[in-house]
Amino acid sequence: MKKNTKLLLKDSLLCTIFSFITIFLLSLLFLNISFFNPLKKAVKDFSFLDVYYSESLGETTKISPKIIIINIEQKDRFQIAQLLQNLIKSNPKVIGLDIIFKEKKEVFSDSILASALNSDKVVQSYLIENKKIINNDPIFHNNKSKGYINLNFDSKTNVIREFIGIKKIDNKIYNSFSTEITKKFLEDKWEEFKYDKRLTKNKSIKYQGQLNSFLTFGFDEFELLDNKSIVKDKIVLLGYLGTPTGNIYDIEDKHFTPLNKEVAGKSIPDMNGIIVHANIINMLINNDFMFQVSDFWIGIFSFLFSFICIMYFIWLDKKNMVSFMSIKKLVLFIFTVVLMWFSLWLFKKGIVLKTTIIIATTLLSCAFIPYYKYLIKKIQTKIKWKSFFQ
Repeated sequence: MKKNTKLLLKDSLLCTIFSFITIFLLSLLFLNISFFNPLKKAVKDFSFLDVYYSESLGETTKISPKIIIINIEQKDRFQIAQLLQNLIKSNPKVIGLDIIFKEKKEVFSDSILASALNSDKVVQSYLIENKKIINNDPIFHNNKSKGYINLNFDSKTNVIREFIGIKKIDNKIYNSFSTEITKKFLEDKWEEFKYDKRLTKNKSIKYQGQLNSFLTFGFDEFELLDNKSIVKDKIVLLGYLGTPTGNIYDIEDKHFTPLNKEVAGKSIPDMNGIIVHANIINMLINNDFMFQVSDFWIGIFSFLFSFICIMYFIWLDKKNMVSFMSIKKLVLFIFTVVLMWFSLWLFKKGIVLKTTIIIATTLLSCAFIPYYKYLIKKIQTKIKWKSFFQ
């Protein structure tokens, strides 16, 4: 009995290693053939955890009390300058401007806008494209506070699930738009939260919600307010929210996010860039991060589950049961459902466990058992090899 157990453990381990090597070689083939590019992109864009948001499993009616968003609509530079002047008078803590003024236009409006941008409350923005900085015209560089508005540096996926707050390019450090705003808002707490170190790595975005999760104003709606003190000590974000505000069919500066109601085959981007920034900022100012299980542990779990399933199926196969295939399919189905449910439960608790790789490798590994069995039998015709299959 002990001998059989040792052989079972040995064959299970060798079969798992054999399966992982085969999967690795097949994945290299898959990644390097252009024919599979559309499929690769579709797989990359899909995450089962998106169900948590898209099916409103994490729906909340809370409105972030510290962030106010104003829609800049199609307003000209003079109107934006006037809005900035009125905002500065109302004494917000930070004003973030998600718009780039790449070129000079009218001298009068440009000079007024440049003067308004000179406030130390204002955080300007720029883009990083292929290590090149797309910035405001030098006339508007009156303050030093600015951040990149790139939401995604991964060209292989369109869905914004993660962000990087501090990026290093050619030994130079760049802060994101959300990072700069948060740094101004938190002041001394910035060091307490150790963000200079923590934000250099990709972080999963903990979404507060869509447009209705933040206090928003149309441009004219805010300008017509008699009392603008509502923005006092708040973060005010100026960006595009569609025309009219919240128009789902206006896709200018819109992105795919996990909150999209279409989990697969997304057709219309669902969230304006400034709302994504607001979600990131809300997460940062509250120090409310998702804990992400590392790739190392995902690899360990994949190997462990594959080993356990292979050992069970090798043992079951030895019994020569007529219902072996039915039992195998049922066990793998239950394993998949339970693990997916468990990952959603963890996500609700703030832990991101990407189970797609674990499930895929376990299912594929179990599919390679007959090939391993055939290989062992071939080896046994050449040399003396003890195996549980004897």
